Parts: sequence; structure tokens; C-alpha cells
Amino acid sequence: MAIEVAVPGSIANLGPGFDALSVAVQLYLRLIVTAVDTSAPDTVTWDFAGEAPSGENRIEMAFKLARARGGVAVPGLTVRVESDIPQTAGLGSSAAAAVAGLRLYQAVAPNDISIDVLALATEIEGHPDNAAAAVLGGLTVSCQTDGKNVVARSWRWPDALKFVVATPQMPLATSKARQVVPREMTLTDAIFNLQRALLFVHALDSGRYEDLREAMRDRWHQPARAPLVPGLAEAIAIDDPAVLGVCLSGAGPSIVAVAHDGAPRVTALFGDLYKRLGMPCTIRTLSAHQPS
Repeated sequence: MAIEVAVPGSIANLGPGFDALSVAVQLYLRLIVTAVDTSAPDTVTWDFAGEAPSGENRIEMAFKLARARGGVAVPGLTVRVESDIPQTAGLGSSAAAAVAGLRLYQAVAPNDISIDVLALATEIEGHPDNAAAAVLGGLTVSCQTDGKNVVARSWRWPDALKFVVATPQMPLATSKARQVVPREMTLTDAIFNLQRALLFVHALDSGRYEDLREAMRDRWHQPARAPLVPGLAEAIAIDDPAVLGVCLSGAGPSIVAVAHDGAPRVTALFGDLYKRLGMPCTIRTLSAHQPS
């Protein structure tokens, strides 16, 4: 049984689109089934090639949830786990793990077993944005109905636009970053974010990338999270033609700049910023993982 599952990481929120906008990026979590044991159904042995989960094994949690909802036993498995996605960095590692676990069950279950991967991943995550990008690829917009169903749509991210992502060497748990987000906001700030979320989508669709700097501004979650994220305020304030726009990546602490032709320049700007802060930092230039 030759089975491999690959799921992309993601950048969520993209400034004003809190819990609604996300884009899949070319960092991957891979599961490779290396052995199958029909004498030990529903058991999984995990072989982590790199860093093991710092907390719960969300791949295993999702696999067990899929097994419970699918209702059909599967053979015992030995699974090798390889990941490019840093943990607790705001790059969708948790959502990728959830989607990977669900897809692993799909891959080994009988063909007539059907599970809603996006709905179950959202149930695990508590919000749909990263999960939608991990499932669909590309730029995604997602929402939950009053009945908690998930509606998500995706389309291509512009190929010319890259992401320069700075990840300071300090983990930030999503739960902690969500706790500081205000539960209420003023009408003025709500309108501010709505205007910019719509402008963001239009800027990408129309190719008017000069609008991205304004479109990626936020008055909801980023001001509250800035004290937890070294360099966020300084990065947002960078005024350089190579930088089309800057935002927090998910819950942080990664910070992302959208760049057209100036990715090396943006990398240097981020490097100088974190050098001044005395904070070790990994800087990556990433492309979008497009819808299949």
C-alpha cells in the first residue's frame, strides 16, 4: 500500500480578513505510510522525521475523529511524518496536521467512506480560514453559517506576488494570541476593516497591487497582538517600494510582506530589523500553493 499525503501550510487573516481570508503556501506536511499491519486495526505508530509535536498530536486526533465519523476500521499503520512548516509560528501547522490526519483516514478507508474534510478540520481548529487554505489551496475566503456549516471558496493567488516571511525564534501559541483579541470593536473600526478586506480582494483581482499597503491595514487583531510579536509595529511601518504590504501571519509571531520583484530587498530589510532587535529570525521567500 503506497500512500503519501501532502498538505500545505498557510498564511491567515492577511491583515483585515480575520478568520476569513487565508492563502496556502509552499511549505508542506507530508505523511508517508511505511508499513501496514492488518492484524492490528485502527492503530498508528508515528515516526517523526524532525520535531515531534510540542503538544497534542493533532494528526492523530484528526485521524481518530475521521475514524469515529467514518465508522469503518482500517488496518494498523506505521506513518513517517515530515514537515517544512514550523510549529507555533503562525503558518498553519495545526490546520495542516488536522487536514493530514483526516486525509490519511480517507486514503486507507474503503472507497465508499465519505467524510467532509473541511468541516471536520474546522471543528478541530475552531475556525475555518487555515483549514480552507490547506484543503483548497490558493487564496481562500471562508465563512460559517448560523448552523456552523462551512462555505469556502478559493482561486489563484497572483503568480507574480511572493511572500517574504520573517519568523522570530520565539513560539507563540495560537490560544494565547487569540485571548488578547478584543471581543467587541467600534463601528468605525468594523467599517475600517471591512473596507480594506474588500479592497484587498479587488487589488489582487485587478492587479492594482499599489493598493495592497492600505488594504492590508487592520484595527482589530494586530494592534492587540503587537505586544506579543517583536518587530510587528516596525515591520508594518516599513516604507520601501519593494514592500507592497505587511501583516501578521495568522496568530504570529511570523510577519509576512507581500513583494513583487523585490523579495531580496525585503529579506534584507527584515534581516536588518531583527538584527536591531537582537532577535534570531528565520526569513523565507515563499510562493503560493495554488488550487489543483
